[in-house]
Amino acid sequence: MRLPMLAILAGLAASPASAGDVPASDSHGIATAVMQADARALAVVGKSDTAARHAGRAGYYRTLGDLAQSTRWARACIANPQVVAEPGQQLMYLCRSLLAGNLLLAGDIGGWAVEMEQVRVLYREHVAPSLRPGGELAAVARPRFEAFTGWPRQWTLHATAAPGTRVPVADGPGVPVVRGRIRGGRDGKARDVEVDFIIDTGATHSHVSRRAAQAMGLEVRDGFGVDASDPARWAEIGLATPVDVELGGIRFGDVAFSVTDAMEPALIGLDLLARLGPLRLGADELEVLAELPPGCDAQLAATSLPWGGQYALRLPMQIGRRKELVLLDTGNGASLEMAGTDLSAFPQAALVERSRLTIHGLQRVRPAEASAPVSFNGHAAELPTRVTDQPARVFPVSWTAGYGLRTRYDFHVDVATAHGCLLPRAARQEQPPSAARGPRQARRTRAKSQAHATREAGASDAGLPGIRRAAAPGSWWSQPGSNRRPLACHASALPAELWPHEHRPPGLCVPLEMWRPHGDSNPGRYRERVVS
Repeated sequence: MRLPMLAILAGLAASPASAGDVPASDSHGIATAVMQADARALAVVGKSDTAARHAGRAGYYRTLGDLAQSTRWARACIANPQVVAEPGQQLMYLCRSLLAGNLLLAGDIGGWAVEMEQVRVLYREHVAPSLRPGGELAAVARPRFEAFTGWPRQWTLHATAAPGTRVPVADGPGVPVVRGRIRGGRDGKARDVEVDFIIDTGATHSHVSRRAAQAMGLEVRDGFGVDASDPARWAEIGLATPVDVELGGIRFGDVAFSVTDAMEPALIGLDLLARLGPLRLGADELEVLAELPPGCDAQLAATSLPWGGQYALRLPMQIGRRKELVLLDTGNGASLEMAGTDLSAFPQAALVERSRLTIHGLQRVRPAEASAPVSFNGHAAELPTRVTDQPARVFPVSWTAGYGLRTRYDFHVDVATAHGCLLPRAARQEQPPSAARGPRQARRTRAKSQAHATREAGASDAGLPGIRRAAAPGSWWSQPGSNRRPLACHASALPAELWPHEHRPPGLCVPLEMWRPHGDSNPGRYRERVVS
């Protein structure tokens, strides 16, 4: 039965993120624009002749995933005499936050901690006094930055992963699982542990549970961060002793996993995936590529908090009659998910009870099952859609493309440059001749391709290189009626139609305890549990 959206959604009650996660707003709108990857708004500030121009440029390049350029302009902002002399130190707070976030995302945890100490001083003196009661920014106020100022640099590759390297992927179920090993460590212990990791493109940092860290003899230093996405129960985040991680023939060094109490699975997040260059994640393997396939190098939008938290990559999609930025999250088993909606008017008997695994543990949800017309990369399809009333993050209504798409699409992404696409599996062909080249030649090819795109787009703005070309993704979807609509939006602003599914399986398979020491034959240490 075809049901109008108004019959499903009586209204909309959502916020861009929880109170503990939302950065304090600034008069230039830079913090919010960074969080929502509004490259167009940041470009306007960056091209102005105001003292905020350097902060705008630092934020602009962050949304493109260009951390080097973002860091360059953040440092220029910090050194700007106008910024130094500003009475309220608003811009200094923003630029130091952006610099700290870039250092964190680049693996310089010690540098991040030093900068965040400065950010917290500015926060306490100039930001906190203006916040409403209960409006504390947990990510700035709560961590013990001083405990991490001497932390070693993270995430190195012992050898560049050669194009064509493949790592087998198993269904976890509903999520991609790879068999890996955790070896050695900076503590000098001779550990050798076999681990089943979820490849999670929706996770900023790679993760192990506290219980797994203890079983492996890893020291955990608490105070690395706090997740305030659930105001009722904040999750404390620690950092484990750096170790080596092997995935197939790929070996990473100095990997410090984030550690939480309630989330059991081990995750490989964007921090490690960024070191691999272009890659393809399919239903049965993870493959390192020389370059992304032709027509699959679209600019993704990088959303994040200024200090680097919640960094995520989003693909522009048209859903119904709307243009949205859709989170690429292979740790989510849905094909397409829409969060931040009110399901009170939907027939309650048609809601399917499921459980989802979050940083706070298992949460019960009752989503509506539907389908939605989408188009992206010149491809149109009708995708199964899970509609939930869970709080949206980043946008008032947020969309996620999950690993449920694996039977129809491969995920192609270059995390380090924030480019990629979803490519239909039937359309995937063998890599072009450049796939056989070495990694240095592949990087040259990619650089030439990007330079060609810049020339084709026209001359660059003298004050902000590449602004016309790179601003295009922002202008594509930042318009009236897009997902950057005001918080008071209404149901009629949502996609025109979704079709409910009458028959869906009543349960969600959730992988738990996804680690086991080498040589352990106890199958109970790895179990796949259906939660109904």
